[in-house]
Amino acid sequence: MLFGEIFNVALGAIRANKLRSFLTMLGIVIGVGAVITMVALGSGAQQDVQARIQALGTNLLSIQAGQSFHRRVASADRVSLTIDDATALAADARGLSAVVPEYRRSQQVEFVNSNINVNVNGTVPEYIDVNNYDVAAGRMFSAGDGIARKRVAVLGSQVPANLDANGPAMIVQQIIIRGIPFEVVGLLEEKGSSSGWNNPDEQILIPIQTAQYRIFGSDRVSSINVQVSHPDSMAIAMIEIERVLRREHGIAPGRDNDFNIMDRSEFLETFEETTQTF
Repeated sequence: MLFGEIFNVALGAIRANKLRSFLTMLGIVIGVGAVITMVALGSGAQQDVQARIQALGTNLLSIQAGQSFHRRVASADRVSLTIDDATALAADARGLSAVVPEYRRSQQVEFVNSNINVNVNGTVPEYIDVNNYDVAAGRMFSAGDGIARKRVAVLGSQVPANLDANGPAMIVQQIIIRGIPFEVVGLLEEKGSSSGWNNPDEQILIPIQTAQYRIFGSDRVSSINVQVSHPDSMAIAMIEIERVLRREHGIAPGRDNDFNIMDRSEFLETFEETTQTF
């Protein structure tokens, strides 16, 4: 009986103060809705960043050229990584499932009446598997294409749009890279950029042997990415890479490395912490 009386008094108070009751209810609805919206936005942003970073590839180590040292003093000249370094890693370093050298430079590319300046990446067929790419149309070039130094190219998803062209329609057509005709054999699926620079969809892949002998005229590579067989073996893999490259570069015991090894998993963890804070 007491509960019924309380309910009736409360209902009467609401009816007597309709505007005040409406504003109170509206404030509660807006407050709860705002909290739910902000939590959803934060969670969605975190998942989006994680997905974009993971799309760059997992269990990867990136090797970059460093500085040479003479009597413990750094030289102004940077040491070069070469295709031979990548070959040695693939042959001798344990715990690696793939070794992917990259020969990346910005080049002028022409198609019909359009031309753009875009990154041309001389690499190996394993590049798309290691970096989690899918082929949208056509095919990835093969190891045989590289051995034969064929002038074939695979386009990033954004390249056709930049050339005012239809992507799938460009298959088997020719583009001009540095004045040399290349046949388009494949188009990659859109990957999306995880940062404001170096969009992975704005690049053209060609066989590394073709890049070496027909485009760039050098065996120096921009970087070497390696895929480790198991996530728990990252530390061991870094030791193996260091052992092989120090031998290849003739670095005496006690001297500093002339190359840098970067772990992409640490990059992912940093982004996860940042988005969690956000």
